Amino acid sequence: MVGKVPRENYIPTIEEMEDWYKEDLRVKALNSLEDENNKKVEDQGDFFRAFRRLDKRKIRSISGTEKNDFYYQRYVDYIEKETAEKGREIEAIENLIAYERFFLNWERRVNREGNNSRHYGSNSATRYRVDAIRRLEQELERILKESKEAWEFYYKRQLIEDIEDKKRQRLINVPYVAEAKRKVIDSLNLGVPVYIVGHLGSGKTQLATEAALDFTIENRIQEELEKKMNDWFSLNPNAEEKDAVEKFKEFSEERKQYYKDVLMNGRKEEIEPLQPLFISGSHNLTYEDMFVEKTLSLNHSFSQGSFADYLNMIIEDFYNWMDEHKEKLDAMTNEEQLQLKIQIWKSFSDLLVASNSAFGTEIKKIEREILTAVKEGRPVIVDELNTIAMQNLIGLNDILQRHAGSTAYITGVGPVMIKPGFGFIGTGNLSTEMVNYEGTNELNPAFKSRFVTIEYNYVPQSITGSLEDQELRGKNQLFRVILTGLADQNGNIHIPDSKRTLEELFRFSQLCRVTQNVFMGKWKDEGVQRESSIENLELREAVLSVRNILHVLDNWNQGEDKDLSKALWDGFISSITYADDQNYILSQAVRFGFFPASEGWDVETKAVGEATTIYEEIRTRPYKYVRPEIETLSYLDIVHLIFGEGPGRKNLPEELIEVFEATIEDVSKIHSKKYQELDQRLYHLEHSKKLLEYLEENLEENEEGI
Repeated sequence: MVGKVPRENYIPTIEEMEDWYKEDLRVKALNSLEDENNKKVEDQGDFFRAFRRLDKRKIRSISGTEKNDFYYQRYVDYIEKETAEKGREIEAIENLIAYERFFLNWERRVNREGNNSRHYGSNSATRYRVDAIRRLEQELERILKESKEAWEFYYKRQLIEDIEDKKRQRLINVPYVAEAKRKVIDSLNLGVPVYIVGHLGSGKTQLATEAALDFTIENRIQEELEKKMNDWFSLNPNAEEKDAVEKFKEFSEERKQYYKDVLMNGRKEEIEPLQPLFISGSHNLTYEDMFVEKTLSLNHSFSQGSFADYLNMIIEDFYNWMDEHKEKLDAMTNEEQLQLKIQIWKSFSDLLVASNSAFGTEIKKIEREILTAVKEGRPVIVDELNTIAMQNLIGLNDILQRHAGSTAYITGVGPVMIKPGFGFIGTGNLSTEMVNYEGTNELNPAFKSRFVTIEYNYVPQSITGSLEDQELRGKNQLFRVILTGLADQNGNIHIPDSKRTLEELFRFSQLCRVTQNVFMGKWKDEGVQRESSIENLELREAVLSVRNILHVLDNWNQGEDKDLSKALWDGFISSITYADDQNYILSQAVRFGFFPASEGWDVETKAVGEATTIYEEIRTRPYKYVRPEIETLSYLDIVHLIFGEGPGRKNLPEELIEVFEATIEDVSKIHSKKYQELDQRLYHLEHSKKLLEYLEENLEENEEGI
């Protein structure tokens, strides 16, 4: 039986209930923040807890209808149930995709080994898996387009994964990063070396390190799953493929969690084999530094064996000598015998030590990173590859053109078998006509042709329009990185005056991208505004790279004691020593709304060649900051800011219709005036036509019975 309907049969619109739900999430986010803060101080001692003081903040209540509105509670129940069901549906499809990809990798490995080649080859079995993966991906895409709950589940999970990446100090897996990383891993799987080039601060080395680590773990999991699935099927020969898919999910999740735990809390001997080997390139690096280092050492070790055994040997030889010379000894006085015996004993001791000790220098060979990687089957990264002299890089040629399982010749070592799991990644700064990195060389074309070259620069970001104007929010990947950096572990953000701050953060991401475009010399292609007085727009040294962006955000500290303009000055612009770079970035910051005159700033554009700007030049009065009220944004707010609004709800869900219909059936009488009010509210719901028709039918019956 349906309970009594409160508030005189008030039926809220779906839009109202969606707004209430979002506000509820914000309140829960604020409460969870306080709970987390309290947990952090539990072990700080009595004094800290006794005198700890908190900033008092207001919690905004839900406007309009009360939280416990009957229909709203049914709406929440439906949303939570539907989200959980769609989540299970998404995970089932993703598991099928992983299963098909697992089988595809297995088929390709069999092909490659059978052909003794680095290439996979194609046959009917691999094509079947490729097509199956494509169909499943299309099905997943359809669900995300049609279901609001599926979309929110999927992208909330993506946000939480981004936050976990941040916690583990990994790159945020935005599409630009994910695509580049996949290219590196796919090339390594083909046995092709990779050369990652890009500008300073873009994250080349980090990308190489993460891709190499993921490459190793993916291949280990693949190998382990192949064995586990074979062992399982040997014990269950009558199992169907649906059973295999379920068992695959169990094994796969266990292996992934195992390696995640190892990386987080594993012992050194567990972590080290997973990590790539690393060489820092320089013009002083020699061929021997990469393969085998020869060193001279002073060897003065005693031969292996027990000292008691050595002593027994001396004693036995000493007594044998005395037996052989007994007559001569007897002819001597006691004093003469004693002196002779001492000399003989000392001679025996010296001879024993000399015959069992190795003194002097010897040449030792120490295997270096590349040779170790080849023998152990591990990836190796040569950072700043293009700083190494070309005559030393030539020694890599044979290794770079061989595949796992074949033999490469290494000068000074000889033939060496390349163990599966080996991969070579080089990184290098990308010099252009406008930007030249001192100490770098252009790689020999023949040498470079052995690599797959991947240009990896800064994360994409739109530089036009305000935050509200953005129709394709998923393309603002730098803004996503910034918001992820501000989110707590649950995906919530707590910032002052959220509307204004979000706009400032978005403009900050645009400013960052403009400096990156100019630094790369791509300002013409990207529509960057330039001053008419500047013929050749360039930044020589300074750029708001990811490292510098983090410096600014750390300095801002979520608006605790300064605004973003002051943090931009303190955390970046004030440290720029090249005057033209500083003056240009400062002028662009003003163009993007920073350093406003209304807040005591006075930034004037300087000509090329003028001196650097100091703080006192751009302030008209002492800096004072009044922090606005802190506001909380829930994970759902952040998901919409980063990924967009998602699919709308075109029709009232059947389950909610049934709940509403059941409620109306429990109402004994509804006056015609009340019906008109209900009709007016339902009119605003285009998707509630079916419910409106049902209400009309039931109300007519009620009125006839009056």
